[in-house]
Amino acid sequence: MDTSPGPPAALDGVTVLDLTAHIAGPYATKLLADLGARVIKVERPNGDPARRLPPFLERGRAALVSEHAASSPPSESTTPADAAGSPMPADGEPGPEDSATFQFLNTNKESIVLDLAQEGDRHAVDCLLPRVDLVVTSFPPAVAVRLGMDPDNLRTHADVPVLAITNFGRGGPYRDYRLSDTVLYAMGGEMFSHGIAEREPLKLGGTAALLQCGAMGAIAALGAIHARELHGIGQVIDLPLFDVQINSVDRRSSAILAYRFSGRVQSRPPGAGAGIAGGIYPVADGFVEVTASFGNYWHRFAEMIGDERLRDPKWQNPAIAFDPAAKEEADAITYPWMLSRTKREVWAEARRVHAMVAPLFTAADLADDPVLRGRGLWTEIEHAVLGRLPMLGRPYILEKTPWRIRRPAPRLGEHTDAIRREFAEG
Repeated sequence: MDTSPGPPAALDGVTVLDLTAHIAGPYATKLLADLGARVIKVERPNGDPARRLPPFLERGRAALVSEHAASSPPSESTTPADAAGSPMPADGEPGPEDSATFQFLNTNKESIVLDLAQEGDRHAVDCLLPRVDLVVTSFPPAVAVRLGMDPDNLRTHADVPVLAITNFGRGGPYRDYRLSDTVLYAMGGEMFSHGIAEREPLKLGGTAALLQCGAMGAIAALGAIHARELHGIGQVIDLPLFDVQINSVDRRSSAILAYRFSGRVQSRPPGAGAGIAGGIYPVADGFVEVTASFGNYWHRFAEMIGDERLRDPKWQNPAIAFDPAAKEEADAITYPWMLSRTKREVWAEARRVHAMVAPLFTAADLADDPVLRGRGLWTEIEHAVLGRLPMLGRPYILEKTPWRIRRPAPRLGEHTDAIRREFAEG
């Protein structure tokens, strides 16, 4: 955590009122805060629901993980160990300050607790509005109207841009439908094409879709801030999470356009890998992914394995990919070679011959990798309750207005009194 004055940040002087919760909205405002914006996070009395999302930090032991990763050489183990050599516990106890998810999503923010069901606390928001450069909300449309937090009402108090993150938009018959990451993938058309043809569709793990939506929200917010500063235009920005997914970068938009142009519906592939040797292979300490289709890809794969049987010209016949017996023959050669090596050893051999192979890294592999640590993928924060914690570092490098974490995620209501005094005096 960098507390030195340092050079100016890209968004120094910009103040954002954050009325969002959970994942998508807080990630959007985190990106702005990490670029230097002052983000005032309004939380309900029991806190942002993200404070109750796992994993939960093991108090007093996070620093040991950080020290272990910083001092230990790269390890093939997938389970970090503490100073005594015992496995680190997978999770701690739930608590308002203990969610690692919340800690990541809310760096560099201030927290004020307001009960927006109470008129006095709604008035506090009204007092904040003229002093900010952007408002970001994530209320369901009906809830926003009931609380007086809908964009049209907010803009009666100040001509400030309002970024409204909703599930399906502020109008229309879907507007009050609930949404989850799974629903985004299912209704958004991407789950249909994930997986293999003879099995059920699949989705990407975790909350990738919601984080994508947050990133798009940050881009929209920057556009709104720029339009206000350059053109004097204050406006409402409607950001439906579903619309973001339709325009996503995971081949969804190309599949949708393909249907519009040709009537073709994208289908799931018939197998998990490309070519006779392709897909996921087990190794001594995990897995690697291989692409070994025909031509140069196959030649490089055969060079990596180093077995003369894979240099037989028969493997260059495209029809062999449809011969189950040939696949079994190739696997009988490949599996022993893979299982006798670690994923880093396989990866090193692949790089030597330029074969298309990637290790399937675990979180421990990423934390221990000296190259990634040296490039700033990881940093540290100092939390008043939790102590010193490892934290993901910068996602990009700005040469003269650097990204940095100035403070950890706020404790619930940490800045309530100070913000109330500041804006009351103003």
